[in-house]
Amino acid sequence: MDSVEFSAPGKLVLFGEYAVLFGAPAVVAAVDRRALANFRPSAGNSWEVSAPGLAPSSAQFEIGPGAEVRWLDEQLGRDTFGLVERLLVGIGKRGFIDLEALPTASMTLDTRAFFENDGAEMSKLGLGSSAALTVALASALEFWADKEPPAEKRGRLQALVDLHRGVQGGAGSGIDVAASFLGGVIRYQLAGDGSVANATPLELPEGLRMVFAWTGRAASTGDFLGRLRAHREEDPSAVNPVLDELGYVSASGVSALAAGNTGAFLDQVDVFWSTLDQLGTAIGMPILSNEHQILRRAAEDCGVRYKPSGAGGGDFGVGFTTDPSAAAKLTDRAGAEGFRALDLRVDTTGLTGPAR
Repeated sequence: MDSVEFSAPGKLVLFGEYAVLFGAPAVVAAVDRRALANFRPSAGNSWEVSAPGLAPSSAQFEIGPGAEVRWLDEQLGRDTFGLVERLLVGIGKRGFIDLEALPTASMTLDTRAFFENDGAEMSKLGLGSSAALTVALASALEFWADKEPPAEKRGRLQALVDLHRGVQGGAGSGIDVAASFLGGVIRYQLAGDGSVANATPLELPEGLRMVFAWTGRAASTGDFLGRLRAHREEDPSAVNPVLDELGYVSASGVSALAAGNTGAFLDQVDVFWSTLDQLGTAIGMPILSNEHQILRRAAEDCGVRYKPSGAGGGDFGVGFTTDPSAAAKLTDRAGAEGFRALDLRVDTTGLTGPAR
């Protein structure tokens, strides 16, 4: 087989963070930063993986019984390609692919689009690189194994969500996976058992403008979710009412978006900010970090509504307005405050790769 390449976009959550974990609807947009997974025949008997621009060198490994990954250089493999190992083990344990029986390949996994080079170091953007890589790598591996993925999209999405949760220790809603797999703007919701209940296209209201501001500091979603779980167990009476309110606000905002009622949605953005503030206080985590506070004040000065995108604490925020001049003012103001408004566009294509 000649080389094969799959790619998948990153994401930004537009509305419904945290609440989506507990069954409320949320909205996510795929963005035009893509993860690439390229497979080509290996020259030897070992697998090889490289990550251009991010890993100092390629690493070789063998696959043993039970999808065990055996690195020829243990430290290089585990330290640099730990996510790849967890994905391969997860794929093998699903039983859909017999990794031991596959012809070896040289894999190039390119996620450079999810980083910004500020001249001194590479800064990771909070755009869902692990979800995008999961979607691209799993799809390329299935193609390499000549296995047909599930024909029904929901079944395929659920399998990818389960795989990504597995490498994250069982956490996460899967909303980032849905964006990477499907592309476009997606209304996403979980069922009571945590399975994907809804992942359908949503058309944003005509005239709604978005400004995506990078705080310059990465945030660990896992840390925030871990703190949320711990505080719900320790003091549910303090946390659950806030989550209930957040779910109500999320449902109201998503409904307004779906109905094309921009004014009602913009009002819900402000309410969502306030409720996130209450949640951050309840769990003792700075969801509305200093960076987000500065950006929100700047957005208010420009006549733009603002909220964090994702878990907060850093990463991205998103400003919403119907006024193009206000969006341009916030873009300039973010730069003046030491942040960057990145020119990110909705990626409508989702997962791409060769047809069978």
